[in-house]
Amino acid sequence: MDNIFKPYRINDASVRNRLVAQAMEINSSDAGGSVSEKILSRYNKLAQGKWGIVFVEAISVTDTSLARKNGLVISRENLSGFKRLIQEFKGYDDKALIMFQLTHAGRVAGDFSTKACIYKGSSTDIPELVTAELGRIKDDFIKACGLAHEAGADGIDIKACHGYLLGEMLRPLNRRRDMYGGDAQNRARLICDIIKEVKRNYPGLIIGSRISFYEGIRGGCGTSSANEVIEDLSDIIETTGIIVRAGADYINVSAGIPSQTPKLTRPGEDGIFNMYSHFRYAKILKENFPDTAVIGSAYSAGASASASFADENIGKGYTDLAGFGRQNLADPLFPLKLAEDPGSITWCKLCGGCSKLLKSMKNVFCPLERES
Repeated sequence: MDNIFKPYRINDASVRNRLVAQAMEINSSDAGGSVSEKILSRYNKLAQGKWGIVFVEAISVTDTSLARKNGLVISRENLSGFKRLIQEFKGYDDKALIMFQLTHAGRVAGDFSTKACIYKGSSTDIPELVTAELGRIKDDFIKACGLAHEAGADGIDIKACHGYLLGEMLRPLNRRRDMYGGDAQNRARLICDIIKEVKRNYPGLIIGSRISFYEGIRGGCGTSSANEVIEDLSDIIETTGIIVRAGADYINVSAGIPSQTPKLTRPGEDGIFNMYSHFRYAKILKENFPDTAVIGSAYSAGASASASFADENIGKGYTDLAGFGRQNLADPLFPLKLAEDPGSITWCKLCGGCSKLLKSMKNVFCPLERES
């Protein structure tokens, strides 16, 4: 496991090891999307695990469009809770980088919230956002980045995956006729504008984006045009390249849309080929953008072999860092145990229990972690 425990640098920040705790929503905020004791407990446990990077779950930049009833919302009113989260996390571990994943639910907002979309498609009952509204959403993201910086976060992840608003914007199916649709430059514009503003105003703040490289839907990310469903990565590589040149410090590679192509997003024992696809997407990204940090995904699907897969892929230069989602729910202390006592690791069983809880809008936990 020598490769996993080699240090790394993103921007000017040192990363102690290559293990990344991916953003996993636990749908456990207090009223108004504020930080709860359950949220604090989760991230304090992760801090004790000695990860290289920890992403704080899907924090909405608005309280009007939420995917989860108890999802986090970043605002001036909620800022003290986020400051406490950072302070307590750093109290346990001042070496791990802690990043805020910022999002807008868009089309996948819950029925209790306000849905909105980039293009109509087949969902004619969901209102299509006009140019001015997208401009305000961009301002919401930029304001949220400022609040994250004020809270003490080391970095930002712009969520452009899994069917959320900015992921929808990147698709070839986005044929809007304004500045946010059509060619790759326009589809990447809003994300690029956010990155440029952060670089201008908060030069030490790490910023990147999590992107679904192939969504498995017609006209989705990873296809060549609005009417294609077969995987063709040329368009998403072009679009990602525009985001990289805008100043992204890293790209966090994902795939699929949980509500439509869940096995692509979260490979299980019966879909191990999808795990290899995630590895391939990270490798292709690294080949195209060798100077940009790449975070690979789906390692939890490897269960007890996941660390070996991560070490191999890092050693071969296919990825720089390895992202673990379900595994960080199953065992928040995973990196510490991997270094000191691998036999004590609680491995994710790929049971899908955490996903079922999230889908049913319940507080999310892993029964294995509770038992241990």
